[in-house]
Amino acid sequence: MNGGASAKGAPPLDASRQALLVAPVRLALGLAGMLAAVSIDVSAGTALAEAGLGAGLTVFALVAPGGRRRPERLRPPAPARSPAHRPWWRILAIAMFPSTYGVALLTGIALAFNRDLAAFLAGVLLGMGAVALIYVLVRSRA
Repeated sequence: MNGGASAKGAPPLDASRQALLVAPVRLALGLAGMLAAVSIDVSAGTALAEAGLGAGLTVFALVAPGGRRRPERLRPPAPARSPAHRPWWRILAIAMFPSTYGVALLTGIALAFNRDLAAFLAGVLLGMGAVALIYVLVRSRA
C-alpha cells in the first residue's frame, strides 16, 4: 500500500493514518502530471485514456490477491520512537518512499521526452492514490 510504511505489528491506526496522508498527495501529483502532459501537447482525451489505463493497471496490481508483499530483508529498521509520536510530515515522507517519489520523478522526466508516457505514469499515481483511499475506507468499516 505504501512504500515501506507499516512494520510488522504496527497498529492499524498507523497504517490508516499513513494511507490517509499519502492519498491526496498521490492524487494531486497524478492530476498535475496529467495536466502538464495536456498543456504541452497531448490531447485531453488521449491523456485521460492513458491515465485511465495506468490507473486501472495499478489498481489491479495493488489489489490482486497474493499481490504486493514486501520481503523481510528489505523492511526498514524499526523506528526509535512510537509511530504515534512522529509528526505528520515524517509519516508522509516515509509513506511516500520509494513508490510515490519514484513514479513522480519518472513522470517529470517523461514530460521532457514522451508526454504519452507521462500521462500513463500520472495515471499510475492516480491509481496509487485511489487504492490508498479505498484502503482507508475499508479499514474504517472493519
